[in-house]
Amino acid sequence: MCGGFVDPGSPGGRTAIRAQSMLFKRLGDLTARHAVLIVVAWVVLLAVSVRVAPPWESVVANGEFAFLPENSDSVIANGVFREAFPDDQMRSTVVLIARRESGTEGLLPSDFDFVAQQVVPELHRIVDLPVPGQEDEQSAEGEQSGAVPEPDDAAGVKSAAASAGVAGGKQQIVQSIAWFEDRKVGELLVSEDKQATTIVLWLTTEFLDQANVRIVNEVEAFVEQMRRVPSGQAGSLPAGLEIAISGSATFGRDMMMESRKSAKSTEDWTVILVVVLLIAIYRAPVLAFIPLVTVGVATAVSKHLLAIGAQMGIVSLFNGIETYVTVLVYGAGVDYCLFLIARYREELDSGLTIEESITGTMQRIGAALTASAGTVMCGIGMMYFAEFGKFSQAGVAITFGLGVCLLASLTLTPAILRLCRLYAFWPAMMTRPADTFPAGRGVLARLKNLRLLSMGWQWMGSLLERRPWFAWLGSLAVLLPFAAAGVIFFGDLSYGLLSELPKTASSVYGAEAAQKHFPAGEVSPITLMIEAEGLDFTTMQGTSFTLIREFTERLVAQKGDLGLDSVRSLSSPRGQREFRTRPSIAVRQAQKLHARQYFVSPNNHSITRVNLIPKNDPFARSSISEFRMLRDRIRNELPDGLREARLWFVGNTAEISDLKAVTDRDQIRIDALVMLGVYLILWALLKKPGICAYLMFTVLYSYFATLGFTYLAFWAMDPQGFTGLDWKVPMFLFTILIAVGEDYNIFLMARIDEEQKVHGPLKGITVALERTGSIISSCGVIMAGTFSSLMAGSLVGMDQLGLALATGVVLDTFVIRPIMVPAFMVLLATRRLGVLSRLAGYGKTETVSQAA
Repeated sequence: MCGGFVDPGSPGGRTAIRAQSMLFKRLGDLTARHAVLIVVAWVVLLAVSVRVAPPWESVVANGEFAFLPENSDSVIANGVFREAFPDDQMRSTVVLIARRESGTEGLLPSDFDFVAQQVVPELHRIVDLPVPGQEDEQSAEGEQSGAVPEPDDAAGVKSAAASAGVAGGKQQIVQSIAWFEDRKVGELLVSEDKQATTIVLWLTTEFLDQANVRIVNEVEAFVEQMRRVPSGQAGSLPAGLEIAISGSATFGRDMMMESRKSAKSTEDWTVILVVVLLIAIYRAPVLAFIPLVTVGVATAVSKHLLAIGAQMGIVSLFNGIETYVTVLVYGAGVDYCLFLIARYREELDSGLTIEESITGTMQRIGAALTASAGTVMCGIGMMYFAEFGKFSQAGVAITFGLGVCLLASLTLTPAILRLCRLYAFWPAMMTRPADTFPAGRGVLARLKNLRLLSMGWQWMGSLLERRPWFAWLGSLAVLLPFAAAGVIFFGDLSYGLLSELPKTASSVYGAEAAQKHFPAGEVSPITLMIEAEGLDFTTMQGTSFTLIREFTERLVAQKGDLGLDSVRSLSSPRGQREFRTRPSIAVRQAQKLHARQYFVSPNNHSITRVNLIPKNDPFARSSISEFRMLRDRIRNELPDGLREARLWFVGNTAEISDLKAVTDRDQIRIDALVMLGVYLILWALLKKPGICAYLMFTVLYSYFATLGFTYLAFWAMDPQGFTGLDWKVPMFLFTILIAVGEDYNIFLMARIDEEQKVHGPLKGITVALERTGSIISSCGVIMAGTFSSLMAGSLVGMDQLGLALATGVVLDTFVIRPIMVPAFMVLLATRRLGVLSRLAGYGKTETVSQAA
């Protein structure tokens, strides 16, 4: 693809060079002659895409577990659960925690009265369910008229559709509300220390569903209103009583809200950083404006075309992908523009006209630019083959954005340069050679005018010539501790959902409040479904009931080893809690009826469920290993009559376990595909498999060093609270860093090949380093700055990814590319690596004239 890598001595090489040269020369001629038309075409494309594209929120999908493959155990189990318990589709919760921690009595009778008389009725009004007292009146009227009452649901109150008699709006989302007065489960909603009670809104939607946001916001607004009412006035909280809000749906709302904030902050800071860095590098406002316009147009067109494609069903998108597209397009696009502008200045300095410089720039750098972008797109595009939907969609969306960005860089950028003419370099107006800086005042300007940067790269080239072994081994040694840490802690990842959010988030504060008084696993119990053919679990005194009771007793006896706090089943619906008051006969009968309705499938009486309450936080890092241990051991606890039963596990912990299993497989598959794809591209360009293998080693070494540095940095900031890097960081870091690292290597190797034809094998390496040092370093600084904008938000995972990507690019820019790669090339060129030098083609002495 790049003419500098093709053997010019072969007929095929000469033909390829001429074809590449003519292709990009024609493109350069086109942009030079029809610059206005090209700019107008991009403006029209932008306007049409903005006009036609649907709102982004309407075409993106939310959630994490919704992107698991259909053959995942938890996805299959959820499907079985929906068929077995069609009336119980409670998939997420909004939980209010009322607590009184002052004093020794716990909650006062007046606190319970306030919750029952003030809080619960208002919650029913918010979600459009009948107020409890009004519901009783309606039931009495129904009995007088001979109407048959609807059956109660699992929480002991009527379902939303049954209670209201109308389907639609919030009633389709909120299935029921449970609180301490519920006849069947109310006692479980008061903590054992009597200091807290919960009100639970059961939702039929996934916890990251956009439809939950309105309900959570209205409930939270009601809680905030109670807090603001002065003490003693109507509607104010009793003195000493606190109400917090949590639940999985509240967490999902906070997650989506923080994601939007992070995306907006990332986009804003990306633009600001790019503008500041471009002006600092060029000190020419117009010249800094050109890359910004290019990447801005490319980003907008990409996202709007992706939205159109999602609406048409061509692509699938997840909420948050726009952040990755924006950052990658800005970072890569600015780099492409910088390389193009730098070569354009060289062409102008050689005495060519503006039109000739545009054509010459495209002819000489177009192929290398395309090869570089192709490497990045190939690497990131390999994510398409991931099982996890988010990774696969990211591979498609980011690759598409980079393709649009490359097209804009090869057409829109030279067209704008052509229209701006020499005014693009104002105030310098090209009165000085390209490698000098405009005159200015101050210490910084004087230092620049001394050409310290050029002298620095000359010094580095001289060092590599004199002491290549020292430079090469030194660069390896500096990164070795971090690379070792990256390997050691590679699998030390966090799948904790709450750990993603800042401590100030409502759901995090509420979860901490709830876990002080209730078992940590109450927020997300594990549901075990048992299907035993030939048994009927509705017979409360038969063999099936005896088997479930025996199974429950075995689990309770082993609950410490199994990591369980309690077990609730057909035989023990309230778990193992001891209650001070013994319920009446009528209440006990109602509880038995409830147990049969709740724990036995109405569609298949051979299916029953058992609720397992974990002892530890189900969203903690250890929850995955604890769940897998429980899953593997639980069949051994089954009595003989249930040994052949089929088992399914439902719940967030089971889904998190599948998420780890899928992403672990994806990590291996995508890493191998990225390495293979990028290596094949390098081999096609360089025609030197050994050097290509070394280049792959350098970026892989940089990856582990970056991973280790990021892990240690976040551990050092919070040694006690750090639970590992977010599970998405290794995948995105690997694909992006490998692709971008080889991107820079391609530009360096292209220039080395070009300079070796003029200056010889050894001098060509150092001259290439000197002439590309400033521009590649500038690109690296801008790319690192762009990636660091990911840390502008409040999501911990995005902060970690931002630091990792920025660090990786800095290492590639200032260690790998200027030291580790050219030092090894010098060792090869000076035949100090023996057989490796001969295999690389440096087996005999070549003079400058022979090389030329």
